[in-house]
Amino acid sequence: MCRHLAYLGEPVRLGAVLTDPPHSLVVQSWRPRRQLHGVVNADGFGVGWYVEGLAEPARHRGSGPIWADETFADLARVIRTPALLAAVRSATAGTAPGPAAAAPFRAGRWLFSHNGAIDGWPTAAAELAACLPPQRLLTIEARTDSSLLWAAVLDRLEAGVEPAEALADVVRQTSASCSGRLNLLLTDGRTIAATRHGASLGWRAVPDGVVVASEPYDDEPGWVDVPEGHLLTANHDGVRTCPI
Repeated sequence: MCRHLAYLGEPVRLGAVLTDPPHSLVVQSWRPRRQLHGVVNADGFGVGWYVEGLAEPARHRGSGPIWADETFADLARVIRTPALLAAVRSATAGTAPGPAAAAPFRAGRWLFSHNGAIDGWPTAAAELAACLPPQRLLTIEARTDSSLLWAAVLDRLEAGVEPAEALADVVRQTSASCSGRLNLLLTDGRTIAATRHGASLGWRAVPDGVVVASEPYDDEPGWVDVPEGHLLTANHDGVRTCPI
């Protein structure tokens, strides 16, 4: 399992979302409250954020625990952004280590994360892999279930499929051939799309934006649980959920 979070709204410091809250993503890396598989998320981390005037988001990733990375702590203290996606990793058995295996994965304006696991990896994922073009498989960043799911999502995005439908379609296809937890999270800095399939997911309107997260980063009122088997879309017009 993993924990992940996305923010969209008025510019905020990274730390206001990722380190300052009492049950922030950093705390969730060693003491998650809603994680049902695994105990800690110390197999890597990453944060991607959007900068005005630049088409591609910036990104910082590491292969160790987020709490041990001095560079992340300094970035969180000073960088402001209108949108971000961050994750802490608990690696699926049999997947590759290293920073390339840590979300967020990136292509153009897109940032992506997967909270969960494909059961029986890698054998169980053969059908999903077989549906992708060889060149797509040859360019995945790491030998992980998350990277394969990202390749499947990206294949749809580049074919013109809308972000939310791209996630939903990958969940439907994957769950038809194997079991697992498929909470997917995607943003282009303007819209957040996410699925709840086998793990917790919630959202909260904050004064100048919206947060979508694996679990609440505080105990304040306003957090809304996304129902199991549902798709979420959030943008400046509001938040919508519907069955996958």
